[in-house]
Amino acid sequence: MSPTDETLTEHHLREALRHLECARNGDLRKTNDVAIAQVTDTVAAVLSEYEHDE
Repeated sequence: MSPTDETLTEHHLREALRHLECARNGDLRKTNDVAIAQVTDTVAAVLSEYEHDE
C-alpha cells in the first residue's frame, strides 16, 4: 500500500467513525439508516482499495 493509499484509507476510516459518533450522539441531521449507509460505503471503499493493492 502506498503512502497515498494509507492516507486515503485513514481518511475513510475517520469518516466512518465520525458518522457513527454522530448517530450515537443522536445527531438528528442524519438518521441511523443514513449513517449506516455511509459507513457501509466507506468500509466498501476501504476494502476495495485494499483488494486493489494486493
